[in-house]
Amino acid sequence: MGSIMIELKNITKEFRHKGKITTALSNVSITVPKGKIMGIIGESGAGKSTLIRCANLLERPTKGEVIINGERLTQMSPSELTQARRNIGMIFQHFNLLTSRTVFDNVAFPLEL
Repeated sequence: MGSIMIELKNITKEFRHKGKITTALSNVSITVPKGKIMGIIGESGAGKSTLIRCANLLERPTKGEVIINGERLTQMSPSELTQARRNIGMIFQHFNLLTSRTVFDNVAFPLEL
């Protein structure tokens, strides 16, 4: 597995709408070593959310490769990707706690999925 936790290689994401192509990300590469914390900052519309959605494959990159803990997510089948996501923690931008659960139960909730 090595010492790299997240590796995005040459990520490009294009959106097509009414025959027009908009490039949201162009050849972006990022390496995050295990044990490091990284933030992504930028102006509104710069592609931060698109980059994260490509990293967890909620949005499939047009080109490039996503490797998490040595696993090549971009080469996985949908069922393999579902299984791999069970070992990847994600906190969404507008994540809300469930009022019907305690703080502990909210934190433990992803373990139930």
